[in-house]
Formats: sequence, C-alpha cells, structure tokens
Amino acid sequence: MTEPREPAAAADAYAYPEPAVGARTRRPGRTNKTQFKLFQAALEIMSEKGPTATTVEEVAVKAGVSKGTVYYNFGSKKTMVDQLLQYGAKLLRDEIRAGAQKTDPREALRGGVYAAFKYLEEHPGFARLWIAEVWKGPESWSESMVGVRRDLMHEVESMVNAIPSRYTVDTAQDPAAIAVAIFGATFMLSMDREVHQAKRSAEDATRAVMLTVDAYIAR
Repeated sequence: MTEPREPAAAADAYAYPEPAVGARTRRPGRTNKTQFKLFQAALEIMSEKGPTATTVEEVAVKAGVSKGTVYYNFGSKKTMVDQLLQYGAKLLRDEIRAGAQKTDPREALRGGVYAAFKYLEEHPGFARLWIAEVWKGPESWSESMVGVRRDLMHEVESMVNAIPSRYTVDTAQDPAAIAVAIFGATFMLSMDREVHQAKRSAEDATRAVMLTVDAYIAR
C-alpha cells in the first residue's frame, strides 16, 4: 500500500463543523496537519474494528495526541462519524477531479475511477465507514451523509453525462443508473479488497467498472 498523501488544502465545503473552524482561524497550518493525522488514525482503527467499536481514546493514542485534541477537532463521538465522512469525501472528491483531467470523456471517467480506487486503497477505513452508514438506510442518514453522497454522485454523473459529447451511446440506457452503478461498484470492490483480502489491484478494479461504461457506448 502506498503512503497516504497529505492534502494541500484540508477544508472547504467539506470542512469540519465547529470547533475545527475556530482552530483553523487561530493556527491554520498546524490544525490542518492535526486534522489529517486524526483522520488517518480514526480510519485505521475503524478499518480494524469497525466504526461502532472505535473510541475517542483509541483515536487519541493512535494519533499521539491528547483526548482533548480529538474532541477539539472532532467534537463528540456522536459527531465524529459525520465529520470523518465530510473530510474523507472532500479528499476523495479532489482525487477524482485530479484523476479526471483528460480531454477524452471516457478516459476522464476512467481516470477518476482509478483515482477513487487508489484513494480507497490508501484509506480502507473510509470505504468501511461509508458502507456501514449507507446500510443503516436513508431514514438514519444525517444531513452530512446526504450532502456528501449527493456531491460525490454529482462528480460521477458529470463524467457520465460528458460521454455523449464524443461517443455515440445507447440512448435506451439511463445515465443516472450508470452513475449509481459506478459509484456503488467502486465502494463495494474496495470493501471486498479490504475484508476478503482480494488480490485485486486498482487497475483490475477499474477495468471491471469500465465494462459498464463501455456497454453504454454504442458499437
């Protein structure tokens, strides 16, 4: 597994809610690094134990900070999951956008999907956290969960919707359904790799997902 990269910018629309906003105002560089360290620590523990069993004390020990620092950045244990989802989704979105910088819309989508797999490979706890929250059902989703899912889906839908600009597509197929299939398959293949130690590289997983895209492109 490659070493996770620290983001150049830690927060925008996906920033932690209070108290992290106040922390950023007082010492932005240090706080952003602390947030990323806490994000990595929390997801590493969640990858091993699952979100429910993860405690604030364990995150503090793993990150090498005080418990007060965890509460200062995450808030309560109740809000920790929401903040991890927001922060992780922001990083995932940025990776997808960076990977999709291609002129050819099919290659742009392929690049975005590959970047997503590499990100989830580096942060396996995020896939586990995401799926755990999704499977609770929409009635249990927080406002943050709804928002980050909508924004990530928008990225995928935009890439799918760009394909007809260059390719002839099967108009009997629903682009929104294709986007959902890509989105779901990306998380499930990543989860399968983590839980069952499937010997599947990011490239292998990307090729599997692209079969859906290539079936959409008319021959």
